[in-house]
Amino acid sequence: MKNYKKILAYIVSLIIILTPIALFSAGRVPDCADNTAVDGVYSCDFNYFMTLLNNLINYVLYTLATPIFALIIIYVGWLYLSAGGNSENVGKAKKILKNAVIGYVIALAAWLIVKTILTSLGFESGTTFLSF
Repeated sequence: MKNYKKILAYIVSLIIILTPIALFSAGRVPDCADNTAVDGVYSCDFNYFMTLLNNLINYVLYTLATPIFALIIIYVGWLYLSAGGNSENVGKAKKILKNAVIGYVIALAAWLIVKTILTSLGFESGTTFLSF
């Protein structure tokens, strides 16, 4: 069991380390060079910042959280089916499933709340923030 925890810790560490690399390499950071340079300095305005936040939220929510949630569901299913009547493993599977669903719903609800607030403040969904 300790080997599985070590492997999981390595995988999570690798994801955390490689996330910034994926953000920069996938074109998720907006290019401010489109603006005209003033004294050789390119000005990034608020729209570029909102575009960066949009890309970051979409990456974390769709690229990371959704596949991890699916893997957790697969693990819970395997744990539940291989329990063989052992009530401890069935309880463990139910607890993991409950926590995973609650966490994913909280992440989606947070996305919806931010999108609703920004839409009510006047940001159009297709232009800068939280567009899909």
